[in-house]
Amino acid sequence: MQIQLKKGKMSHPSGQRNALNDLTGSEWAQSSKSVMEYEDQRSEKQRLHGAAFPQSLAEHHILIYTKRGETVLDPFAGVGTTLDACAVTGRHGIGIELNPEFVNMAEQDLAEKRRLGLELKMICDDVRNLRKYIEPESVNFVLTSPPYANMLTKIQKRFLYKWKNARDKFGFKPIENTKPYSNDPRDIGNLPYDKCLDALEQVFKDTYEVTKWESYAAWVVKDFRDLKHGIPYVNFHSDIIERAIKAGWILWDIRIFDQTKFRPLIILGIPSRNFYLNIGHSFILIFKKTNKLKASRNVIKYQ
Repeated sequence: MQIQLKKGKMSHPSGQRNALNDLTGSEWAQSSKSVMEYEDQRSEKQRLHGAAFPQSLAEHHILIYTKRGETVLDPFAGVGTTLDACAVTGRHGIGIELNPEFVNMAEQDLAEKRRLGLELKMICDDVRNLRKYIEPESVNFVLTSPPYANMLTKIQKRFLYKWKNARDKFGFKPIENTKPYSNDPRDIGNLPYDKCLDALEQVFKDTYEVTKWESYAAWVVKDFRDLKHGIPYVNFHSDIIERAIKAGWILWDIRIFDQTKFRPLIILGIPSRNFYLNIGHSFILIFKKTNKLKASRNVIKYQ
């Protein structure tokens, strides 16, 4: 899904100009759907990464939450999908990524795109050093997808690994899972779940400090299962929301990213009485940095 910008700037019936983006009224309405599909044509570098969100998703949200020439930050930049989308939409981009192999992949594409006059910067470092590189209140939008603790080190390399009879009878093929991003002990994707959430809370605090007031952040996250430890459903997106609010962000919206078209259905739980849904969607959590809300602030009570 990609929005084609039209000439002319949107204004409210009152005559007030659009302060957020460069969308027309019809584009604004079409962009407000709470459930979306996105074209998922993977580049070679995205396949090597394994868990990159579609560039069309990045372009869509950048067009919604910024104007041309503003700056987008991705604190978990991976192979640079967000910065690729910045180049297409005419925005400056900053990406932080710990894995030097991913940074090198991103740089191969960005070298040519910088000729457009945009600042597209990949920083190879631990995200917890973010404040060393970015000035306070200098970013217009944050777009990212965080690691899911050490989930990738726990799951089996292939689905359907134990149902040999079912594979032989019905022709099911094993499906490869995403590999761990790195072996680096600093990698948040290698931390236990509680330590991962603590680290992500710090990322929320740091990105809050470098983001301008009345600006947004979009985090693409997915719930998962940890059946190896007897946990049928890990409510990751709710835990992320809790940590974001503790860091000062306001939960503004939740969009469902429908991925069922691109994900084959897998038999989970057969032949036991444990029936599991295929998790065929992600959550795009929209947060806002604002001091204009008073009585309507999000409140979470801790017990």
